[in-house]
Amino acid sequence: MATGWASDFSYEYFKKILQTIKGNFKLYLFSEILPKLKTNTNPKLLLRHDVDASLKRALRMAEIESELGIKATYLVMIDAELYSLETDESRHILSNLAGMKHEIGLHYDIDECERTDIIKIEALLPKIESACQRLQDIIGLPIKTVSFHCPPQQVIRGPLLIGNRINTYAKELMEWYLSDSSGNWREGEPLPKLLNPARPLLQLLIHPIWWGDKHRTAEEQLQEFFESECADKPLENIRFFDMALATTIPNIKRRGYLNNK
Repeated sequence: MATGWASDFSYEYFKKILQTIKGNFKLYLFSEILPKLKTNTNPKLLLRHDVDASLKRALRMAEIESELGIKATYLVMIDAELYSLETDESRHILSNLAGMKHEIGLHYDIDECERTDIIKIEALLPKIESACQRLQDIIGLPIKTVSFHCPPQQVIRGPLLIGNRINTYAKELMEWYLSDSSGNWREGEPLPKLLNPARPLLQLLIHPIWWGDKHRTAEEQLQEFFESECADKPLENIRFFDMALATTIPNIKRRGYLNNK
């Protein structure tokens, strides 16, 4: 049984991952993969980043990738609790991501009232379409890919397309899937697997929030992020950010500013 691996979430290790990918895979953006699914050029890799918490950290990873000649797909939230796409800073970051030829897609957060035992993607289509249109208006580019935040089991290994957009959780794209969810590689250290591709197509999900200049545990990483974002803010704003961080990333118990008061 896999025990997981969380020993190095530094940018230096991230660079090793990217260098190994370059030597062993042909990379594609999600928006490019449809005509390639049935080709015999192996192995292929889809590099995906779900931006749950910080556009600034996403930009840092995008810069590292760009330096190595790698393009990835960045999925951003239209109504994130921890960042706003409407600020000048956020628009500048999104412009930089697009300028580096990374793909920008939608990271859709299903409302709590929609998280029922029976979730039909068709019923979510109007809201997904509306969110995609809003994101298109902000970045001035078409949105071709959608991922789900904290996806319920019913949508995993679902249809290839949501409307006319790629579903990152499609069955065809999940046959080989590695993720650093909650700051832990559940299938073990990724580097040995990347050195010896086991299947024709790998989807690799990396969350920017877990990575930094030096390795930290997931709890330490969240606490450092919390403290850096809340420095010099009034207590009311700190309380809101504390609650928003706990809601957005519910599976990690960090030390927490308010818990020490």
